Amino acid sequence: MRTHDYVLIVLRNVQTGVDDDYHKALECRGYRLETVFPGQDPSPWMSDKPPVAACFQYDYPDFTGLASLRETKQAFPSIPLLMITQAHSEHLAVWAFRARVWDYFVQPFDMTRFLEVMEKLYAVRLPEKSKLTDRNVVEVQNQIPPEARLYCTIPGDDQARLQRVISFIDLNLHRKIVQSEAAGLCGLGPFQFSRFFKRVAGITFQEYLLHRRISEAMRLLANPKVSITDVCFTVGFSDLSYFTRIFQRYVGKPPSRYRLENMESASTQSKDAFPSPPTTLPDLPPLLKSPNP
Repeated sequence: MRTHDYVLIVLRNVQTGVDDDYHKALECRGYRLETVFPGQDPSPWMSDKPPVAACFQYDYPDFTGLASLRETKQAFPSIPLLMITQAHSEHLAVWAFRARVWDYFVQPFDMTRFLEVMEKLYAVRLPEKSKLTDRNVVEVQNQIPPEARLYCTIPGDDQARLQRVISFIDLNLHRKIVQSEAAGLCGLGPFQFSRFFKRVAGITFQEYLLHRRISEAMRLLANPKVSITDVCFTVGFSDLSYFTRIFQRYVGKPPSRYRLENMESASTQSKDAFPSPPTTLPDLPPLLKSPNP
């Protein structure tokens, strides 16, 4: 199939607002855009006029939106797909790359890198329209993020052990996590592990685990289509009333009120020049801050 000179934007937003900064950046660079709106099937565009690339844009990825990306990739495997999302998690990124997306961007993202990726796609898919030479294409590199230097560790040292535990928690946040499991990852007994975690992290293992669960719950509650009960179970609580009590202890309000105030705040902020910051949890010690956006 002949590649056509345009980029397809596939909107799969749950809410109506659209962050179109990268649309404008692409247009400013001379790229032509076509848009597929929520509820529309991108297949006719992909089949009749295969684009250089298709950008699947999400605010809060849901089952229908993600299924659309996966089905599109299966039907048109040769067309590169970029996934652009406001809501991010490690599980979502892993899913995206298993679905064989070309690249994955979390808003707000590095516009320079995004445009470099698009230029490279043009160089590969439509060389006659590309602004890059062969040498330029080679020099568009996938650089290691600068913040990764903050997390460089020597295998076996305390920070390496801590990062191993944090990764384990993120991958298993949806279920009950027993402290002895985390201790086993470090080659320590439960008592030794408890002292180790407190010494290195500055808080207890259970305090960090609850903090992480509530932080993820706050992220999920921003999606109005996810019920509070589903949020409760997704972040590893088995009892809704207990989840509500813990959430209120950390955030200062129950989940239902937090969601309502966030929705009202989002509506107000869209009209304000200087929006107020959202409710946040107490800050974690530096070693426990995730390098992920």
